[in-house]
Amino acid sequence: MARFIIRRILRGVITIVIFQTLLFGLIQILPYDFTTFLVLQPESRRLAQSELGLNLPVWQQYFKWLGDFFRLDLGLSYIAWPTPVIDVLAGRVSRTLLLFLTASILAYIIGIWLGKLVVWQRGGWFEFNFTLVGVISYTSFAPFLAFVMLNIFGYYLRWFPYQRLIDHNVWYMATVTPEWVITRLVITGFISMSLLFFLSWFSQRFNKKFTSWSIRIWGTLLIALGVWGFWKLSGQGWLAVSILDHLTLPLVSVILLSFGETMLLMRTTMLETIGENYILLAKAKGLPSHIIRDRHAARNAFFPVLTRLVLNLPYVIIGSLAIELVFNWQAMGVIVFQAIEFQDIPLLMGILSLVGIMALVGHIILDILQIYLDPRLRYNEVN
Repeated sequence: MARFIIRRILRGVITIVIFQTLLFGLIQILPYDFTTFLVLQPESRRLAQSELGLNLPVWQQYFKWLGDFFRLDLGLSYIAWPTPVIDVLAGRVSRTLLLFLTASILAYIIGIWLGKLVVWQRGGWFEFNFTLVGVISYTSFAPFLAFVMLNIFGYYLRWFPYQRLIDHNVWYMATVTPEWVITRLVITGFISMSLLFFLSWFSQRFNKKFTSWSIRIWGTLLIALGVWGFWKLSGQGWLAVSILDHLTLPLVSVILLSFGETMLLMRTTMLETIGENYILLAKAKGLPSHIIRDRHAARNAFFPVLTRLVLNLPYVIIGSLAIELVFNWQAMGVIVFQAIEFQDIPLLMGILSLVGIMALVGHIILDILQIYLDPRLRYNEVN
């Protein structure tokens, strides 16, 4: 297993070098260079070309490009000149991760849970209603749904704030930036989610349903207490509550748009799995229904859904531009739009590099998880 991980990481490094080479080639075939949009005077343009190294031979520019990339130097943004591209992305990527990554994970959890329940309770009102809800969710038009959520629950009912990430009436006394709070929200959310997944896996080791649910309930309470204690001691919990309050409507909107596809895919794979011989054998042995559903049928039906989740992660960094525009979220989607509009080539290349890295990391995680979860793949890898 360790050798497989090392080999997969080494192949990943080679892949990212090839990807960056293609990006460099894309820049070279353009009929102009960066300085075309930066300055107009010929003398100033030649000076800028010298400062940026654009007057060097192509092979020197290529190795400089690779070296700068591995040093996390993606150039300077034209929109926010002379701010480095990495700083522009760092100021917005946490917002995208907080909204779209959280929503994607929650949508997959809800979709997988509903998908296996729908198959296990076939032929009744539960299957009909939630299959209909899943189809509606999968085919919904993102701007319209966001507009409805904003106007009903934000503007009309006033249950939640409906625009922007922060409330200036709350933040005017803050001693930290919104990005500081958002980054820690993402970190605590990731740690909490990882602990909850471990808790779910550990609780399934017990055959007694009462013991399993007791471990889940008490473990969840301990995790929630730990998160509350962290924010209480940080002294910035009130700012985190304000951000989460603004997060509610866009988060629910993205979940409603996303969970239907996962539920329908899980339903389809579960229908194929429950007819397998090992499921019939498990039923013949008299195993409890929830054990057959969760440990045998759902585990094998989960692979296509897992593949879909991991391969969709790179697109999370772009997010949904429509959702961001409706809720005025000011995250990565807006930067993409601005970079295209103002032809900010370094920023566009930086975004593509970030998406490429996420795609690579997603594939590596998928390969490792498949080897870990599927004993057949693990046996083939060892032999």
